[in-house]
Amino acid sequence: MYNTIYHGRRKKSIKELACIGRIRSKKRNQFAFLFHNERGYTFLNLLLSFFIYSIIISTLTIILHFLLSHSQHPEDLRPYEWELFVIQLHKDLKEASNITANKSEITFKNKLGESVRISQYKNLIRRQVDGTGHEIFLLKVKNVEFQQDLLGVQLFVESIAGKNYRHTFRTFKERST
Repeated sequence: MYNTIYHGRRKKSIKELACIGRIRSKKRNQFAFLFHNERGYTFLNLLLSFFIYSIIISTLTIILHFLLSHSQHPEDLRPYEWELFVIQLHKDLKEASNITANKSEITFKNKLGESVRISQYKNLIRRQVDGTGHEIFLLKVKNVEFQQDLLGVQLFVESIAGKNYRHTFRTFKERST
């Protein structure tokens, strides 16, 4: 008779297993093997695969661009604008002396001895040196508030879109009491 092997718990002949393999091979995906011949993967298969891949990638980039551009309110601050503002103000305050902050503005002396004032003007935060100039620090601002405490200055900003931002600037200079 035929040689037998154990396939799982049942005893099957090699001829039965060969028949099952032939049956399964006939049920393969006809779309994927549309241009398949005995020599293997054809150039037409490559072109078809590349075309499908190109369509998927171009569709994904359009969808991602749409999602990322519409996920942020147009009247809100962009994250890099806020970070740049915080970095610049931190740099100014690190070199500053005589820092005084009230509800709507902060004033200090820079390393050249000039008086610097940072305050809200309409819908932006501006920087003025010795009462002159109009250096724009941040746009799309609805409200700004400064609070001075023992450790430094706290900044609270509300964007036109209504989103709140806050940052604390620490000052490490010796205080005279």
